Amino acid sequence: MKKLLFLSFTALSIMGSAQILVTESFENALDPAFVISGGYTGTAGVYTGSAACDGNGFIGAEVWGGGTSSRTVNLVYTKPSTLTANGKKIDITFSYSILAYDTASIIGGTLNVAYSTDGGTTYTPVGSPVTLATTDTSCATFTGTIPESANVNGNFKLRIQTLGTTGTTYDFYSFIDNIRIKQEVTAAPACATISSPISGATGVSVRPKITWGTVAGAESYKLKIGTTSGGSNIYSGTISDTSFTPTLAGAFPQNTPLYVTVTPTNSLGDASGCQEISFTIGTNALLPYCGPLTSKLGTYSISNIQFSNMTNPSTSTTVAHENFTSKIATVNRGTAYPITLQGAGLGTNNRFGFTVFIDWNQNGSFTDAGEAYFVTSDFAGGAAALGGTITANKSIPVPANATLGNTRMRVKYQFNDSTTSVRAELSNPCADVSEGQVEDYTITVTDASLATSEVGVNKKAEISIYPNPFKDILHISDTKGVKSVTVTDVAGRQLKTLKASNEINLSDLGSGLYLIGLQMEDGSVKTLKAIKK
Repeated sequence: MKKLLFLSFTALSIMGSAQILVTESFENALDPAFVISGGYTGTAGVYTGSAACDGNGFIGAEVWGGGTSSRTVNLVYTKPSTLTANGKKIDITFSYSILAYDTASIIGGTLNVAYSTDGGTTYTPVGSPVTLATTDTSCATFTGTIPESANVNGNFKLRIQTLGTTGTTYDFYSFIDNIRIKQEVTAAPACATISSPISGATGVSVRPKITWGTVAGAESYKLKIGTTSGGSNIYSGTISDTSFTPTLAGAFPQNTPLYVTVTPTNSLGDASGCQEISFTIGTNALLPYCGPLTSKLGTYSISNIQFSNMTNPSTSTTVAHENFTSKIATVNRGTAYPITLQGAGLGTNNRFGFTVFIDWNQNGSFTDAGEAYFVTSDFAGGAAALGGTITANKSIPVPANATLGNTRMRVKYQFNDSTTSVRAELSNPCADVSEGQVEDYTITVTDASLATSEVGVNKKAEISIYPNPFKDILHISDTKGVKSVTVTDVAGRQLKTLKASNEINLSDLGSGLYLIGLQMEDGSVKTLKAIKK
């Protein structure tokens, strides 16, 4: 039986340079320099099965029909005419595997790598053929080198070929991922031009995508982001692509100037004198909670939620993370409430799941024990047809010690053909989803045993810190009921524990973003974000 395989690609090709440098991880659009032929190659999309070695995407092919059919699959890279090779040696690496889609029909084969300098008329092997055993269902790495004596500077092609074992009735599935074709460089690269955001921009997205132009001879790019010129207290790392988006939603401080530099680099050194830009993030309405999250491969709506006295039908397929904090459900301590969750389905072979997170202790986080529901079970199964509706009817018990007042509820919906993938994305309240949606709501916690005047009072919600950003001294507006104060950096390291005071001296800390934790006498915690200049 033919199994439909989905492919997704992303590529970085250095065009117009004096060096071949291609990194292909197959996560978005296929680099036109690559062509696959032979077998069955599927359709555009992403297949998240066991064959992907990095992320979700990989190149793959299925050859079916038994021993009378060809089982040869070719993946060929052709050097674009706009790229001038420099004649130096070329190092080649990639991952490969056989897909364990149907263990009863796995067969082996061989993998061959070869190059051509005459446009594909003749090919020279790179290393020896690799035997693909039926046990090679996890990713292995191929490494090889085209020597400088080959003088690669003309009509260069690289062919990666897999051939399934003949003489059986079984299908053959072969997959390639994480290709890197790197020619030796002859000079350090020049600087890159940052194209987005525009320097001086304000009100930038709270999850800004920073992009820059490709630089000839650059093997990677060193990215620094800080709250001061030349600083790197927000982010410092090396990127192989020409763009960067923070993986943790809300990681960048709002309404604060950020300074960014991108420095291309290769084995011979870094570019020098590269530009620095600055921009200011806009207001993040979801703070202090992480967000907004994204749906990487398409938004499929949470179509309706009913909880306590709140009902919210919604069908947006354009907003991955919707802010419904104006919608309020009221609950009492120690009482369980039914919840109905509905979402748009897709096909009959996918697994569906919902997770509900509620910040019962109001510390700005969903990661405390007892704050996540339906993470590892209660998958509704496939929809009856394309566009069908998935419904889950469950119950949420309100803890007897839940903090009174307003707090946040987050609902995540995700589907995939893999139960493991669904659970992994639903278990983390700050992780993006692949296909689904996220919604935030407000929950008001009351206690029927208290007098009316006491219901919903939350003294912690009245506490604030100022000025923000601050220089050395940070003020706390009200320390009544505060037992102690902790200071933590964005990496989660606790730097200080202080007695409760309306003024705390943080002059010994460097510039950056800090989390100020107010440990309350009732055992709860309030967390506030502060920026030091």
